[in-house]
Amino acid sequence: MVIIRKLVSEKRSEVYDLIDVRQFVRQCKNNNFGGYVMKKIMVLLLALIMVFALAACGGGTGGEESTQDSSSEKTSDTSSNDPKDEVKVYGIGEVAEADGYAITVDKVETPDPDMFVYGPKDGFTYIQVYFTLKNISKDTIKTPRRQAIYIVYDEKNLDGYGEMKSDISSEDVRPGAKDGIYEGFTELAPGESTSGWMIYPLETDKTEVLMHYYTRFINEPPAAVFGFTAP
Repeated sequence: MVIIRKLVSEKRSEVYDLIDVRQFVRQCKNNNFGGYVMKKIMVLLLALIMVFALAACGGGTGGEESTQDSSSEKTSDTSSNDPKDEVKVYGIGEVAEADGYAITVDKVETPDPDMFVYGPKDGFTYIQVYFTLKNISKDTIKTPRRQAIYIVYDEKNLDGYGEMKSDISSEDVRPGAKDGIYEGFTELAPGESTSGWMIYPLETDKTEVLMHYYTRFINEPPAAVFGFTAP
């Protein structure tokens, strides 16, 4: 390896052409200028090594992130088109199985207005929904509470019943008009079933009804979804 340039020393008048590196190093050790030059060369070499190292690391990381991003996009696209993600909506007479129960909406009627204390709020009417619940588990279990099945609205009604509303029988049905009402927390042996009705407020300008059955909390996905046309 040779240096193909002229090195002019401020302290010495000698000019070196095509000097062997090893000879140059030995000569540099014998004067201060040589030490200064050697330090500069070492600094430049270290800087170049760091630049190449950072470039190599940055390129590798970018490739991995790009691969991960593209993989995530593919996974997202695949899951969004997965038929398993589609929610089954059960109509009147169809059986939905959830949490050890077979739940059926038997029929929907317009209730007798005389059975209520106050009546629905402005912009709403009441519907009377009849349910049948059957124990399809191997154990004796209790029927869900009445507040487990909600009617769901398209938009939040600030002056009405909010985003969804559970049965209002305990709020507005007269005590003497509750014959045949659905009773929660009733024990059912395996294979045993029970039926009853519940009252829900429906917007007067709507006929399509959407209902959710929740096993635990309403901030979780519903265990069953029902949809039908009101009378």
